[in-house]
Amino acid sequence: MYKNTVAMIGIRGVSMILTLISAPIMLHHVDRADYGVLLTLTSIVGWVGYMDVGLGNGLRNKLPEFLAKGDFHSAKKIVSSCYVTLAIYVALIIVIFLMVSPFVDWLGVLNSPTSDAGEIRGLTNVVFIAFCIQFLFGLINSILFAYQMPAFQSLFTFVGQFVALIALVIQVYVFDVTSVLQIGAVNSIIPPLVLFWGSIGLFRTKLKEIAPSFKLFEFKSVGSILSLGLKFFVLQMITIVLFQANSIIIARVVSPEAVVEYNLAFKYVSLLTMIFTIVITPVWSATTDAYVRKDFEWINKTLSFSRKVCIASIFIGVLMVLASKFVYGMWLGRGSIDINYSTTGLILLYISFEMLYKVYGTIINGTGKVFAQIILTGIIAIIYIPLAIFLGNLCGLSGVLIANTIVFALNYVWSKLQCNKLINQTATGIWNK
Repeated sequence: MYKNTVAMIGIRGVSMILTLISAPIMLHHVDRADYGVLLTLTSIVGWVGYMDVGLGNGLRNKLPEFLAKGDFHSAKKIVSSCYVTLAIYVALIIVIFLMVSPFVDWLGVLNSPTSDAGEIRGLTNVVFIAFCIQFLFGLINSILFAYQMPAFQSLFTFVGQFVALIALVIQVYVFDVTSVLQIGAVNSIIPPLVLFWGSIGLFRTKLKEIAPSFKLFEFKSVGSILSLGLKFFVLQMITIVLFQANSIIIARVVSPEAVVEYNLAFKYVSLLTMIFTIVITPVWSATTDAYVRKDFEWINKTLSFSRKVCIASIFIGVLMVLASKFVYGMWLGRGSIDINYSTTGLILLYISFEMLYKVYGTIINGTGKVFAQIILTGIIAIIYIPLAIFLGNLCGLSGVLIANTIVFALNYVWSKLQCNKLINQTATGIWNK
């Protein structure tokens, strides 16, 4: 876990820099409303990545059990079964979407009446199909997490961002492209291609013993994963509401231009979560291993370390808010866009509670005791949407961000309670299911 943490610090750091470089290029060369549409559309289509019926997270929890026993045949069987099942599922989703898409008023959905209808419809189709394919090949990430090799997942992300940035620079500065359809399509196609070739390389080398085979597909293996995976699937649906709905709500209640302000401020504040995310990512699968062995001392030490990293990140975030106006001017160009202190500060506040929630929630996910999480986050998600719309209509962008802060503060409270019960071995009833 520590080796991967060190490797991920360098990889994620460079990835963050690439993200920061691409944002001002898009801001200055694509119509701002169209840029907001692309960000909103990417957020909507990103939901597909959560709709794997729990196969990804189920595999992430189940695979370490076989690996710990050295049972590579069973491991190869469940990996093969997951890939075949997911391929069929993705094909069905694409077919259904292409049948429905022509009848959807995408300009109305994205609240952008000034955009070109044909271009936005084409962009929607390309982005959706690309995300579906990325969703299939992204199963390699669950396998890497199970092997406690998340650094490779970060490497795939870095390569995808690097190639996408090169493609963006060539389109904008060499061919003077300003079409959101072409730029968005190219950016969407690159990540699944990187995952495809990366998966082939890993299955021929480091992961050769579990490389998928059509011959080993069986429904029984899928069923064993879905028994736990369906719980994670419900959590993923809730996660869609809590993590992915912001851009859509802001676009509908405020404006597509406000989505740009939110996303740029979010990119900036998210820099402070880099180290935290690197630290917390390997904890899930490592906790699964430690919990099976009843190694609560290790879990306690890891929890303590994660808390310290989280608190340090929040302190750095406060300094980032104070320096935000200066940084935005240097990064995006002075006068290009006005991002208020309130927007940056509220994003920091809700991200702080989100990180605190993840400190405890990651441990809970590793134990597989997620029933309470399903119930409580489900209730909170139901509350969130009307609350965000109400506060958004009342206070604009700030209102939506206040709603975010409230829901993540509630998640932090209950997750800390359950996590402590599990570690102290006093969890009963709903807390131990």
